[in-house]
Amino acid sequence: MPRRLPVRPAKVFGNFFVLVVLAIMALIYYTYTFVVWGPKTQTSSIAIPLLIVYNLIFFMLLWSFF
Repeated sequence: MPRRLPVRPAKVFGNFFVLVVLAIMALIYYTYTFVVWGPKTQTSSIAIPLLIVYNLIFFMLLWSFF
């Protein structure tokens, strides 16, 4: 029976892919919440409920990702 390497290249590549996807998701989250809707919370009445719903959906997406 051949022995496997403790760290296989396929596993390292898969973990790198997960990190890339998480980095893209974090960039989109930061842009949408802090750059687009963050300044509008002072003037718009729809901004706070929209951000609450967006955060719930985003955290459910993260939950399903792991």
